[in-house]
Amino acid sequence: MSIGTTRICHVEIIVRDIEQGVKNWSAILGLPEPEIWNLPANTTVPVYSKGVYSDHSDTRLAVFKAENTLIELVQPGDTPSPFKDWMDKHGEGVMHLAFVVPDRAKANATLKEIGAPECHHIGYWPEGTYAFYDTIPQLGLQINIKTDEDNTSKIPELLADPKLFEKDLL
Repeated sequence: MSIGTTRICHVEIIVRDIEQGVKNWSAILGLPEPEIWNLPANTTVPVYSKGVYSDHSDTRLAVFKAENTLIELVQPGDTPSPFKDWMDKHGEGVMHLAFVVPDRAKANATLKEIGAPECHHIGYWPEGTYAFYDTIPQLGLQINIKTDEDNTSKIPELLADPKLFEKDLL
């Protein structure tokens, strides 16, 4: 069994200083400096992290569009988040590789086969879902499993009843 794809859609790198990170990556890639923005509040993009409905809107992000993938630089905020956890435990560096898969249940089953635990963080953008898996013992980093799906009707349901997150965790 496999996760259903070999295409990496992005590499996420945790940084302490996103402005400096953007300048450095821009210089080595020869690309313009992308906009730095904060993750949306959980009222727009609901997230469930470590069993808790969470808000990571103090987390800053910049995305480079390379030829073959995206490079996401992330500066964690002060509130608890998977990004802050990574910085606290591992410092700066690659946190995860992200894959867009056709079937999240199949990808989850494949990760279970190699001994990975259930996802510890799941979020819903209007155009897709993402889930972080702590696969450090198995793969040396975390894996982000993404699916392209229309969440526009699901988001209001999750905002009304965050317990629905638990039903969606695979």
